[in-house]
Amino acid sequence: MIGEGFTVQPKLAEPFPSGRKTWTCNKTGLIIPMEIEKNLEYREKILHKAEHDSAMQVDLLAACAESLLYFVNTFCWTKWEWEFDPILNKVVLAKQAHHPFVTFERQDEFFTWLEKRFEYGKDGLVDKSRRMGASWACVIYLHWLWLFRPNTEIREMSRSEVYVDSPISKSLFFKHDYINHWLPEWMRPPGVMVRGHNNRTSMRIYNELNGSTIAGESTTKHALSADRCAILLLDEFSKVDNGDEIRTATADVAPCRIVNSTVSGSGTAFSEWKHSGLIDVFSLMFWDHPTMGAGRFVLQDPVTKTFQISSTYAEHEKKRRSEKELAQELYAIDALAGDTFFSLKELNTHIALHARPPKASYNINLKRGVANDQLPQIIQRRDIGFYTISKPGKGKLDVWGELIEGRPDQNKTYIFGIDTSKGQGASESVVSIKCKQTGEIIAKWRCRFTPPYEFARIIVALSLWCGGCAPQRLPYLKWENNGPGWDLGKLLVKDFRYPHYYRAKSVGTVIEKEGKKYGFQTSRESKELLLRAYEQALLQGRIINHDERGLEQAKKYIYYPNGGVGPATLQDKKLAERLLHGDIVIADALTTEDRDVAEPKGKKRETEYGQWGYRFEQWKKKNTKSKGWREKYNFA
Repeated sequence: MIGEGFTVQPKLAEPFPSGRKTWTCNKTGLIIPMEIEKNLEYREKILHKAEHDSAMQVDLLAACAESLLYFVNTFCWTKWEWEFDPILNKVVLAKQAHHPFVTFERQDEFFTWLEKRFEYGKDGLVDKSRRMGASWACVIYLHWLWLFRPNTEIREMSRSEVYVDSPISKSLFFKHDYINHWLPEWMRPPGVMVRGHNNRTSMRIYNELNGSTIAGESTTKHALSADRCAILLLDEFSKVDNGDEIRTATADVAPCRIVNSTVSGSGTAFSEWKHSGLIDVFSLMFWDHPTMGAGRFVLQDPVTKTFQISSTYAEHEKKRRSEKELAQELYAIDALAGDTFFSLKELNTHIALHARPPKASYNINLKRGVANDQLPQIIQRRDIGFYTISKPGKGKLDVWGELIEGRPDQNKTYIFGIDTSKGQGASESVVSIKCKQTGEIIAKWRCRFTPPYEFARIIVALSLWCGGCAPQRLPYLKWENNGPGWDLGKLLVKDFRYPHYYRAKSVGTVIEKEGKKYGFQTSRESKELLLRAYEQALLQGRIINHDERGLEQAKKYIYYPNGGVGPATLQDKKLAERLLHGDIVIADALTTEDRDVAEPKGKKRETEYGQWGYRFEQWKKKNTKSKGWREKYNFA
């Protein structure tokens, strides 16, 4: 089974497809045949009768102006080259490329939803499978406004001018030209049939009969920022650059923005907007399509217990597409559609098996009045009388493990994985506490508004509370030393003289020794190795993580286009901004045992001819004792 699914079993309407033969317009009372052959006959009959009957033309124009769905099902066409045959169970070439746009039930709901967004002046986002007709439907709706709503300024944006206005079928204005091509002459405004002339200029179509205009533009961060219009279409928004800037720049351009796109990964402006709760979302998925959804059924994952809708078409596609393609084209799963670092299947399994709410939450602090210069002596004495712990309730420390007399089991040893933020609200400082014997993350402290100097004092209080049976009777601290972590480490080591912490090991000596450098210094390579070791520990059960929020955050870790790994939300940020970011995943990963994290491959420095190092290397080669018959033979 692919990706994420429904937590509650979805109910699918039956029979499906409904096989409706006619549709009655609730606005005009007109009845339209919905079977393709009969619909074509109906259209031919209507056009033939109206060709020389001006009174009938007026009536039809009035009916179309009154009813969007009547206009679509009587006068609009669409184009596709292939289709899925549920009887043959395979994708086949369409018998012809041009098809009358005959809506199915979910498309009826979509057109109505578009009308309501415009009527109420609200933004709307389309979460869709590919080939559901969403782009065509959006363009048809804007075209209908252009035809029948006077003096309306309509704007459309896509990622480049090619996708806005060009002869290729992917472009928005190709669709407008195509719609106009099939309209009867008495319905089509004059001067719009030839690109580059009269009322059809580059990225602009003007209706001289009512003063309405459709204008297009490619997406830049300042696009349309000084413009004003009635409605704006943002097409393929997940693939645009500067998505956040465009979202901000267009906020005052139109009261109604329609955001249409397939997904392309977590962290895109489209994905963040979709999950923000600040925009109405319409789901247009393959299982509601008459042929792609034919034979649909519900699957349940035996481990995660989540449900997923499949169909004959979906099962066919699973045999020929990758998991990423399925997530992007069929299921609209943001995380799976991107270049995710962790295996989402394994994370979902871990969540299903181990995630649970904490047993209690506490606040732990040093007692009021304890000065920094007192802390070295307090730490040296392991004096547990200098911290305070609140009663169970709302607190920054979530606890999943069993406490004995208010503290973790003192017969075990513990490690703190620590990630530090700047403490200004953008991200969290986190302490992840793991029992080394069981591999269980027993507790986690987090806060967005604690600066590094105060965070260091909190860590001392947590360490005194945690204790443990290590010779030091304190937990082992391992923090990321980049960014604010450098200040944190200086306080803990130099000022507070905390004795039990991670130090980088010297590499290249006969015996590895802990060096003087404290804290885990992350580079692109070392960070990736750390996270990969953490993933393996989760997979093999050497780390048991109960924190669903931390595991969900891991799903959004991606490979950045310019190199490196991190949260998808930071992919457009500069390196300096990333270093100021703290998060749960790094804190959890830092609890991984040091022996499980591979060392980065250092480049061996080559000595030059004439240097002492070069002569020493030559001497070693000359005086190396032969292994006799065990020596590898040189065939050169």
